[in-house]
Amino acid sequence: MKQKNEGLITSSRLQYVAKGFNFRKLGYSYSGFLQVLKTIVKFDYLWNRIRIAGGAYGAIADFSRNGNMYFASFRDPHLKKTLDAYDELEDYLSAFNASEREMTRYIIGTVSELDKPLTASMKGEKAAEYYIRGITLKRLQKERDQILNISKEDIRMLAGLIGNSMKQNYYCVIGSESKIKDNEALFDSVKNIFE
Repeated sequence: MKQKNEGLITSSRLQYVAKGFNFRKLGYSYSGFLQVLKTIVKFDYLWNRIRIAGGAYGAIADFSRNGNMYFASFRDPHLKKTLDAYDELEDYLSAFNASEREMTRYIIGTVSELDKPLTASMKGEKAAEYYIRGITLKRLQKERDQILNISKEDIRMLAGLIGNSMKQNYYCVIGSESKIKDNEALFDSVKNIFE
């Protein structure tokens, strides 16, 4: 797949800034550790860098079993600064030094996402998805054990996965014409999506 970084212009004065890659293409594999990393990135790093310091309405992170991972901000007044924050996550993780209490909090936050109450319909959908994707109870238990036994050293080991994925430079920005045009050199193409 050819890299194509797009600036998509809308009438908004704010941006939606996304960056990601498929870490499996770089030789990494999925583990339960990535679910705890998602909690840390979403509710600590991105929250502080992009929401609190940057003024965006919010930011999200996701790591899928198929290897797709991304970070995204929404209603973000920045563009380049946000892309830089995604790139600097590797340094943050390399120096990650949470206390035992903080690690417990991250684990609880992760498990609370896994163990949300489900309706009968939702349970059926999840069971069908697992069956179709070949996700076994043994695999799910292994991921849960990884989540429950994660250490700050395990998080630091994920810095390379993040850094190497961000160095692939796949990103897209949707938003303000002036912000996108001020940063036009970052993009392979700039389009007005309403024309």
